[in-house]
Amino acid sequence: MTHELTVSLLNIDRAALTIEVLESLAVLSGEGWLIQLVLVDNGSRADELTMLRDWVAATRSRFEEVVFVESPENLGVSGGRNLALARASHDRLLILDNDVVLPEGRHWLTQLARTMDMEPRSGIVAPMLVFADRPDTVQATGIGLTKTGRVGYLNRNRLAASIASTVLDVVAAPAACWLVRRDAQRAVGLFSEMYHPMQYEDVDFCLRLRVAGWTVLCDPSVRIAHIENVTTRSLTGHAFARTSVRNAMLFREKWSDLLPDVATLTEDDISW
Repeated sequence: MTHELTVSLLNIDRAALTIEVLESLAVLSGEGWLIQLVLVDNGSRADELTMLRDWVAATRSRFEEVVFVESPENLGVSGGRNLALARASHDRLLILDNDVVLPEGRHWLTQLARTMDMEPRSGIVAPMLVFADRPDTVQATGIGLTKTGRVGYLNRNRLAASIASTVLDVVAAPAACWLVRRDAQRAVGLFSEMYHPMQYEDVDFCLRLRVAGWTVLCDPSVRIAHIENVTTRSLTGHAFARTSVRNAMLFREKWSDLLPDVATLTEDDISW
């Protein structure tokens, strides 16, 4: 059976890292997955952009379709992903960061799809994220929120082997790896660009899904290694800490009425 999928992947000045993810996706394309790849370059330097152009030229035949969008400026995470969503042609979307390390084979993706198929109101199915340099340690099994809107990564720093494989219904999940149902995405629209250039756009999207009657699930039986913040911590002109604080304030103001109802964490539950 052939599965159809649109993959969204962003790059900004990290072509070598992005190409590692692309190579893993190209292998999947030959293992029962019909993949439309939408690759968005978010204003990279000329040498980085050339690397991606060369890769696309040499490899596009391994996919159903390759759409390579070259933005002359950094549109932020939301802006870049929205370009990809506007070009998606399939009913399942795989949204990836370029700092993930995808497992060999197709089992991980097949399992995420199986979990989505079992839950008709699942808008997103995410894997358990583990640290790339400590793959036995949990980075996140989803995201929880406090009543004041602070974000906490669930089960962070626990041993991955200690986490049951039971699917979790979570408030949100980091967008490093999401399988998204296209109908759910259409129901809530695009990523909000108020959180430019990054931080909180994924949590905001998940809450909008929840309000619209969709769920966000984490399937801990699938582990994806994530390097974490490779691009966002080095963006020129956007201090990571200052941007995070500003966007946290925007998020809390927007969702202040809902936060008490969706809170699953206390301040003491959050550790980094």
